[in-house]
Amino acid sequence: MLKIIAVFNFRPDMSREEAQAYWNETHNDIVRRCLPECRKYVQNVTIPVRTQTSQFDGISELWFDDMDSIRRSFSGPLNDELVADEQRFAVNKQWVIVTENPVFASQAVL
Repeated sequence: MLKIIAVFNFRPDMSREEAQAYWNETHNDIVRRCLPECRKYVQNVTIPVRTQTSQFDGISELWFDDMDSIRRSFSGPLNDELVADEQRFAVNKQWVIVTENPVFASQAVL
């Protein structure tokens, strides 16, 4: 299993609440439709903390079986549609492809 981790900021011309709502309520349906080989999609919203600031507003996790499924998913018109939709709420997107190395999990998480 391979995972794409993407980090980004919400658009500065939108309120944080508006951008987050679009990402949570609209973009997830577009991801599901445009990336049919995606096995799991997780949205992580950073939480502002008084003592620490984050460089990013959101972090996405997209899970795929292998590199071939990633290549197929991010080529063609569906990818163009996905990227266009991301630009409705996000800027400064960066991403990496990773393999996960689970270290531990409590029984409650399993």
